[in-house]
Amino acid sequence: MTTPPPPGWPALLGALTRQLPDLTVCLFDSGHRFLLCRGTWLSRRGLTEADVLGRTVTEVVLASFAADVDGLVAAALAGRAGTAEFAVDYAAVTGAPGAVWEISAAPATGPDGAPLALVTCRDVVGLRAIDAARSTSERRFRTAFDTAPTPMALLATAAGPAPAAVSRVNAALARLVGRTPGTRLEWDLARAAVADGLAGGGLAGLVERALRGETDLAVDTWLRHADGTLVPVSAASSPPVPATAPDGSERTELVLLLRDTSAELATHRALTEALAGERRAAEHQRRLETLRGDFVAAVSHELRTPMTGILGNLEVLLDGEAGPLTPLQALMLATVERESQRLRRLIEDLLTTAHLDSGGLVVLDDADVDLAAVAAAAAQEVAGQLTRRGQRLVPDLTGPAWVRGDAGGLRGVIAELLSNAAKVSPEGAAVRLSCGPDRGEVLVAVADCGPGIPEVELPHVFDRFYRTAHAGAQALPGTGLGLSLVAHTVAAHGGTVSAESGPQGAVFTVRLPAVTTPTHLAGSPA
Repeated sequence: MTTPPPPGWPALLGALTRQLPDLTVCLFDSGHRFLLCRGTWLSRRGLTEADVLGRTVTEVVLASFAADVDGLVAAALAGRAGTAEFAVDYAAVTGAPGAVWEISAAPATGPDGAPLALVTCRDVVGLRAIDAARSTSERRFRTAFDTAPTPMALLATAAGPAPAAVSRVNAALARLVGRTPGTRLEWDLARAAVADGLAGGGLAGLVERALRGETDLAVDTWLRHADGTLVPVSAASSPPVPATAPDGSERTELVLLLRDTSAELATHRALTEALAGERRAAEHQRRLETLRGDFVAAVSHELRTPMTGILGNLEVLLDGEAGPLTPLQALMLATVERESQRLRRLIEDLLTTAHLDSGGLVVLDDADVDLAAVAAAAAQEVAGQLTRRGQRLVPDLTGPAWVRGDAGGLRGVIAELLSNAAKVSPEGAAVRLSCGPDRGEVLVAVADCGPGIPEVELPHVFDRFYRTAHAGAQALPGTGLGLSLVAHTVAAHGGTVSAESGPQGAVFTVRLPAVTTPTHLAGSPA
């Protein structure tokens, strides 16, 4: 005989089992008969609801579990709830996969007040697999977290206003703050870090912003070591993720990654101190350069006056105005005059250097200058030096070659280059001088027959006080100022000077902007 279910129950249980497809719900009367049954258990048994309604537990449930299930129903009818779990292999019965049924029975009351038993069951095999996978994943995460070389802290916060708390730290972080790895650290996050004055409030501020959903967060702060010292760290936060606490409650977790910046700060301090030292050294050097420049200028001025007197008197003696000279006296005075001229040029170079150091310019005049004529005058100026060494000048002057500038300064440039060429060239050698227009410029080139200049020295030949290794080895006269002044003078005229070297000697080239039509010829008739 089939007993109909109570009114309203089919719709309610149908909706419930549709929402929870893994759940089976059954209702039993006081005779342990099925009043209704909905869910996956029926299909696993190869039954329909019509097959079980009105039948007892022992008639439907597999014999190996019927007594236990019937006991749960009896207890529920007596007002006691109960649970049980059974593993069933359906392969031999229906061919369906096996199941692990978690069964719960609870007392219920029918519309007429009669006692009923409400039994639910669900297959927990899938849930157990999910739990096992989650446990495996959590173990792997904990292992990776605990053994990671980067100091990390796992923070968790429950729903509500409670602040995030440190629930776990890895061994690297424990060592960083001087604790034994594995020791649980009860941190008050707001007190664990000492704010460094940056906006954000240290670690606490970083975590608060991460929990609000902000991204790309980082802060520089300090952690307090077990010995009381402060450890500088750079901290960053992962995005927050939902998680389940060990007690089953829901919470939010995030990982705090910290990096010890002690070495970086030490390097920064060392670099800062080194930079400050360099600045002090540079300032000291600048003061020394100023003092040296002042000294050179003062001494040079003091030497210029007596040198002028010496040269003037030498000229009188050499001209015979003070009486006739014997050949030996004339030779000796000529030597004195030559060396005095060298000293005069040195004094002039020192004065020019001091003038440049004070911010002055070499150019003293600004006029149209025929550089070919200036080159010829410079050649005459060094003719005596060439003659004494048995050297000859090979000129190639194409003029006029007009430029704007100071004729005296430019003559000094060319004379200095010719004098240097004579010094480094062997006796009897040729020194070549060329001058002429060259594609909108005027070019002056001086070529010697010396040993050349090593490639490593070429970038320095125009440095002040620089002397080549050859000049030092051969004890050639000079101070290392001449080419430096050449470079300054040429630059003041808007030109360039360069040096090239080859097996046949060195070539110094000066390039100056050409003047197409000199001022004094601008109004002349064609």
